[in-house]
Amino acid sequence: MNLSPQNSFSPDNKKSTMALVSRIKSEDQDFEWYPTTEEMLKVIKDDIDKMVDDYDINPNPSILDCGAGDGRSLKYLTEGQRYAIEKSKPLIQAMDKSIFVIGAEFPYLTRN
Repeated sequence: MNLSPQNSFSPDNKKSTMALVSRIKSEDQDFEWYPTTEEMLKVIKDDIDKMVDDYDINPNPSILDCGAGDGRSLKYLTEGQRYAIEKSKPLIQAMDKSIFVIGAEFPYLTRN
């Protein structure tokens, strides 16, 4: 599955997204869904590019995405190291192999 910035939001990819959403719902793995638009990602990518220019940092930074979904945002934002926290098994299975899943969820902390 090629999820480059140029085709991340193509009509064909929207069909595959709908199929993936159907799958996570059918497997009771639809915990929360917050769609990320191309416009949102462009704002973030522009900020990353500005930091690269202003601070002379690595143009392909490592990024951690909490609630990474299928990893499409990570693929759009960086060629660097990609880390994810995601608890939906079908979404983890749909991720590109370049994404390292570091966890499934944060344990709730309680105070006595």
